[in-house]
Amino acid sequence: MNNLKIKKSSIRLVIALKEEAQVILNYFRLKPVNEKTIYPIYKNEEETHWLIISGIGRSNAAASTAYLYSYSKASIYTSWINIGIAGSDKGNYGDLYLVDKISTYQRKTSTYPSTMPKATLPKMHLFTSDIPISDYTSYELIDMEGSAFFDIASKLTSKEFICLMKVISDGPKNDIKEMTKSKISNLIKVNLFKIIDVVSYYERISEAEFLIIDKPELFNDIKSKWHFSATQSFKLETLLRRIENFCNKKDIEKIIKNCETSSSVINVLNLKIKNNLVNWSKF
Repeated sequence: MNNLKIKKSSIRLVIALKEEAQVILNYFRLKPVNEKTIYPIYKNEEETHWLIISGIGRSNAAASTAYLYSYSKASIYTSWINIGIAGSDKGNYGDLYLVDKISTYQRKTSTYPSTMPKATLPKMHLFTSDIPISDYTSYELIDMEGSAFFDIASKLTSKEFICLMKVISDGPKNDIKEMTKSKISNLIKVNLFKIIDVVSYYERISEAEFLIIDKPELFNDIKSKWHFSATQSFKLETLLRRIENFCNKKDIEKIIKNCETSSSVINVLNLKIKNNLVNWSKF
């Protein structure tokens, strides 16, 4: 096919520990990039999904998020997702939560991430600390990276494209000192399909935004030569997306060059598409 544009979602995952990331790396078939990087970075073959291992702590979370943005050339329609374990005495060990509020010792006011609409997963308030906390009574969820990730990600895109998910790993009945690498991996593994459902939502909104931003190559050129109403502009964009699957730019310019009005441009493109359709009843 000539000039075919493959529509892609754009996902960036920031995860503190390799043990938290391993199941996700396997599911999305993410492989290490082929060069030395400041933080370990993985990507899929299509380069739509990238993951960085940040290490523990707010400074690492902030620096790695900014680094992944630059290294992977993330776009404004990229969705940013932070996944990890957290302490809590309000939920059950192994439960997965979306974060809808974030606070820290340093900040007087809280920040409020958007969460996917109609989400079936429960939501909790996340407190991000610079040091491990053994007194769980004052907070719903406790981690050491979330606030810094959100602070940087919210400078790179709008809140609707940012998500934080936390799995309860420790609390009054589950001593953090008893946490092992295999236990951490298993906590993510048992929640994998719930995590994938959330990631799928952010894939969809990323691709939808891409389609809005990424107009067909000839769209603006054609609009500059003929006057199109809002309805006609929408039709033009739709037709160009279809015709670009089997016509290159020069072919399209050739078939519309004698058009005198926007209506005739639309009619000519429509006719070209109809004539190109295969009549499957003949086979």
